[in-house]
Amino acid sequence: MNIAQLSLENIEKYGEYVATLFDDRSITNVQQYEHACRVATVLLNHGIGVGDRVVVMMSNSPDVMSAFTATWKIGAVIIPVTPMWTAREVRYLLEDSGAGLVVTSPELAPMLAEASQGIDTFRKILVIGESDVPGATNIADAIDSAESHEPMFEAAADDMAMLLYTSGTTGDPKGVMLTHENMCSSTEMAYKNALGIENVRSVSSLPLSHIYGVIVMNIGLKLGTRARILRGWDTRAIFEAIQELKVNRLSVVPTMLNYMLDFQDRDQYDTSSLEQVGSGGAAIPEAVRVEFEKEFGCTVKQGYGLSETAAVLTNYKKDEPYRVGSVGRPVEGVEACIMDNDNHSVPPGESGEICARGPHIMQGYLNKKEATNEAIIDGWLHTGDVGHMDDEGYIFITDRKKDLVIKGAENISPKEIEEGIYVHPAVSEAAVFGVADEKFGENLVAAVVLRHGATLTEAELQRHLTKYVTKFKIPARVVFLDELPKNPTGKIQKRALRMQFADLLAGDTKAANRA
Repeated sequence: MNIAQLSLENIEKYGEYVATLFDDRSITNVQQYEHACRVATVLLNHGIGVGDRVVVMMSNSPDVMSAFTATWKIGAVIIPVTPMWTAREVRYLLEDSGAGLVVTSPELAPMLAEASQGIDTFRKILVIGESDVPGATNIADAIDSAESHEPMFEAAADDMAMLLYTSGTTGDPKGVMLTHENMCSSTEMAYKNALGIENVRSVSSLPLSHIYGVIVMNIGLKLGTRARILRGWDTRAIFEAIQELKVNRLSVVPTMLNYMLDFQDRDQYDTSSLEQVGSGGAAIPEAVRVEFEKEFGCTVKQGYGLSETAAVLTNYKKDEPYRVGSVGRPVEGVEACIMDNDNHSVPPGESGEICARGPHIMQGYLNKKEATNEAIIDGWLHTGDVGHMDDEGYIFITDRKKDLVIKGAENISPKEIEEGIYVHPAVSEAAVFGVADEKFGENLVAAVVLRHGATLTEAELQRHLTKYVTKFKIPARVVFLDELPKNPTGKIQKRALRMQFADLLAGDTKAANRA
């Protein structure tokens, strides 16, 4: 099945309804699909055919949504890219993927022209709007006047649908190859897990350049969701949309929960319609989850997935009680287990690497055979996440393998320490990471963002942590920042913090001895 078929199924099941609100526009599901069919015609007119790769680099909009359907409909491969990337990063992607065409917005066209200069495989920059960049073509009028392309490419299970580049937290970004089968399977899995959920009203700022945003878009078609689409995160706009649409379900990353809790004008808005919040992308600090549920009178549950699993691995069903610290159970169709370093499954309760297999697992990483072979062993995807599974199949993630800190030969989970930090009422955000240390090899540093108007010292936070972790796990240093580095989805980038503070403990024997 072609993943673009979702749009037609949505129309057949729900009829015509206002599905998307964007700025001052109300767009029905039929209008959205017809627009996508015209975009498909424009792509075909510019030489895009089956298997060709189309980069789409724009902020969230109905145009981006149409680009997904249009690209899939004609059998091409979409490469969604965050508009936050630099010319160097985009150039790497263009060379690695062999993409010959970019669809973008006027403000990004100059950077894309710079990024693509001299690349033999690159042909065109298509701009939705006016642009004076030499060689760029404004296709806005062409889309409006184009005939609808009606045929649907009959995709084979292994035909690639999307090439999704990871954020590159270690080295260059890797192109995750996801097929039509991967995308259809993950969407169906998520939909079955959501059975019983109806009349969904939502607001989304999750970037459509990220797998989380893509699966929310796709599952929205299955559920007949009505949603306001934001170009990016805007806390006030989120509150306005919740009040305007009487939003009942929200998909976020944990950072967004903090933004909403810290929003000083939140009492001016009616958020009583909010029933359930689903969180992904990173672990929710339990203190944040509890506070959000209390302040907004809703349920907050976290799920788990990766780009490599087409966003789906575990979740909770509609009325399934939340288990503190758990990302839920593998959804129907997913096999999951915990493996040791020798790739053997371990018993319930024992820690190891979370592994999964199923029809939603990526084909591999483009042009990176060695990395693919390291990630997929005997059909099992090794996620790089450390955790355990209980007797009833609930999975608990303790950390990323690469984030574990080895202090004096002992593996320490930063997440455990972060949970204790988040309990402190002055803390808005926190990240614990390891840096080089003369005495222990590695030692712990905590980067903390305080809530508006709050005060806290390093010594006070260290004393606070004595109630939650052993003395050996208390960070040797605490640094206070205005904000933490994040990727486009809002996930905290610990690699950037490790680089920024790499020399913080150099020669600081006194600091090392404190822990």
